[in-house]
Amino acid sequence: MNFEEKKRKNRRKRGQISPEDISPYVDLPTEGLVEMLQGTDPQKRTIAAVILGDLGDERGILPLCSALTTEKSLYSRIAISEALSKIGEPSVAYLIELLGEIGKNQETMLPDHYFKKKSFPLVRDMAGRTMVQIGKPATPYLIDFLESSDEFKVQQALDVVGAIAAKTGDRRALNPLLTHLERETRDCRGSDGVTLWKIIRAFSGFKKSEKAVDPLLEILERDYPPPIIWETLRTLGQIRIATPQVRERVGSFINNEQPEVRVAAENAWKLLGFAS
Repeated sequence: MNFEEKKRKNRRKRGQISPEDISPYVDLPTEGLVEMLQGTDPQKRTIAAVILGDLGDERGILPLCSALTTEKSLYSRIAISEALSKIGEPSVAYLIELLGEIGKNQETMLPDHYFKKKSFPLVRDMAGRTMVQIGKPATPYLIDFLESSDEFKVQQALDVVGAIAAKTGDRRALNPLLTHLERETRDCRGSDGVTLWKIIRAFSGFKKSEKAVDPLLEILERDYPPPIIWETLRTLGQIRIATPQVRERVGSFINNEQPEVRVAAENAWKLLGFAS
């Protein structure tokens, strides 16, 4: 067996399928597909997920959500996520309950390094990533969920809100985010700073949103840890509103002693179109 054949075999062990693999199962009833989804063969789990998504049958939501929490095979997990996103809005209420429950890839502390890419950061939470695929229909549910008392889950929801705004231009969450920012800075909740950091990052999905600029400038006036400062600078650059006040505050950080803050300020300066 040559190298390429080994790679193909390994991918199939992880649930990869071809279009031809699906056709023998397309006429199975939902109950049969759910049984396949719960089986031991990763390829059949992928097949079942693909067909359930194509059918859009809401009876598949709970089994798919359950499978999403346990699936280890890469291609099967991707297919399950895509199936739920195809079913769309009816999946959202169930996916919200899974925020923070799948895997341990979510951020739990402030970052050590500035995020240099121009895109919105990839949502790490698997349920959240699926809601990003669903897009605008998920926004009202997420806005309601921001009032949850579970701060870790709220942090994942903040990522999703920002990513949906960046992807679709949906601005309905802007005012709720401003409310949460005011509350977070006033009450000093979340002493580790992660919730505040995620709110600031979420604003980077709302390009040309004038309402967000002044509250972000106020953050730069206060004594926050470097990750809060560099994320605020990055977000101001992403919003792309170049007022004299923004120019003054961003410019004041270009020679900052903290290197990540300095890089964030330089990048924001360029994105805002200020002359060097």
